Amino acid sequence: MVRTYLVYVVLLILLCAGCQKESKINIPYEGDKIVLNSLIQPDSLIYIRATLSKPVRESGNLQFPELKGAAVTLEEDGVALPAPHWQVINGHGYYVSESVALKGKKYTIGVTYKGLDSVTAIDSTPARPVIKDVHAQANTNRIRFTLIDNAAETNYYRIRFYKADSINGELVKNKKDTIKCRPDPSFTNSFIDIIGDAYYSDIIISDVLLNGKEAIFIMQTEKDISVSPHLIIEVCGLTKGAYKYLLAANDQWQDDDIDFVLNPVNIYSNVQNGYGIVAGINATVLNFNIE
Repeated sequence: MVRTYLVYVVLLILLCAGCQKESKINIPYEGDKIVLNSLIQPDSLIYIRATLSKPVRESGNLQFPELKGAAVTLEEDGVALPAPHWQVINGHGYYVSESVALKGKKYTIGVTYKGLDSVTAIDSTPARPVIKDVHAQANTNRIRFTLIDNAAETNYYRIRFYKADSINGELVKNKKDTIKCRPDPSFTNSFIDIIGDAYYSDIIISDVLLNGKEAIFIMQTEKDISVSPHLIIEVCGLTKGAYKYLLAANDQWQDDDIDFVLNPVNIYSNVQNGYGIVAGINATVLNFNIE
């Protein structure tokens, strides 16, 4: 008889180190396993999070044992790189690479820890999306931009809009203030057919409807755009693994809710013998004026 417990698994969703959400997944517990998470961004160091899965029977107990002292290996296109070093960032432990990731490379991460099955995961880094002509008017609920899709490959994208903050004269995205939107049904009914008519902080799509075209997107925001000087658009190129993982997770968590439930049947993982996700992602970020 298989006994079912509530298993909490750390899911790394955001690019910056130390930004994460905790997910509780009701699955048959098969014993302690390594949870391996890393979203790999070209031109950035690789941050690897290794924790231990465990059965949790008390709601709100979101403390995950970090696997400090694990043997972590990193390969780039099959060539071994220096072992990532342990570093604590914003109160969380990460194994950090010695050099930045490169575009178009395949990365293999392995983790070994005493008493647990070793885990491995592989993914590559995608190209950076090409976007242009971003435009929005104050006191309206439309944002327009152009995405140039590469016909030579299958592409996956995540689209986000942020309010911009000025820090020391530099515009940066306010990660806590995303703008909920959807493809405007008046202009892009095909995408509405795929993702529905709700408003999301993240729009995650494949290029099945773009097919190598220079596509104009008109996004309808949930609220009118305020008279603020700038907004920021972030369009991330995703690998297929990142797309499958983020799409499943995005469908199930509620914004600003750290204690959300995921359906284990639909959650994608590419970690052999463990849980989690290792996936490539590449962001294009532009700030634009509100007219």
